[in-house]
Parts: sequence; C-alpha cells; structure tokens
Amino acid sequence: MTLFHLDNLLRNDGIGLIFSGMLIVFAGLTLISLFLYLLPHALTLFDRLRAVNATTSATAAAVPPTAGQAPLTAAELQAAISLVVHLELERCGGELQRITLNRRGPGASFWNARGRMRSLSDRSPHA
Repeated sequence: MTLFHLDNLLRNDGIGLIFSGMLIVFAGLTLISLFLYLLPHALTLFDRLRAVNATTSATAAAVPPTAGQAPLTAAELQAAISLVVHLELERCGGELQRITLNRRGPGASFWNARGRMRSLSDRSPHA
C-alpha cells in the first residue's frame, strides 16, 4: 500500500510542478478571456474594413456601359453571379442533392416525420 506524505512532494519537486501547472492553466484561461474580450472589437474593425473594400471594389468593378445601356449596379452584378453559381451547382449535382420528406396527414406532428426522409434519387449515398 502506498502512503502519501508531504516528504514525497518536497523530495521530488512536487511544489514546483504544482505551481508550474497552475501557472500554465492560469495563462491559458487569461488568453481565452482576453480573446473573448477583444473579439467584438476585432469583428467591428473587420466589418468596417470589409465595407470600405466593398465600396471601393464595387466602384472599380463597375462595367462601363455600352451604347444605350445603363451601368450595372452592385446588386445586379451579385444577382448575375449567384445565378451562374446556382446553375453550375445544379448542372454538376443534379437530382442527387435534393432530399425531401414524405407527406404527413393534417393532424400529424412534424416530429413524427423522423425516419421517413427519402431521397429523390436511388443512387444518392447521402439519404
């Protein structure tokens, strides 16, 4: 049976080990709390920088109008890009990306639909 004595702590540098462990934990918790304190400030600064970059890039990326056309706005340009991305994803993925639920009766709860999820495609490995 092993006996625990104070002599074992003093002989094997136990006190130094205890204080170094406490110091490491304290430093880690201090860094986490400092990060959490500074995070909102860093995010507001990041939003300001992103807004400034968005306005400068929107003015620089404006397509010059051709004869009889008005220049494209940022919203129109974003809509065109999102349409192209959507069509490309639909072309690549097709029916394999659509997942639906079986219909439930008018009195049935939404939570009763658990386990009745099915895929529109039989080849899909995700459903």
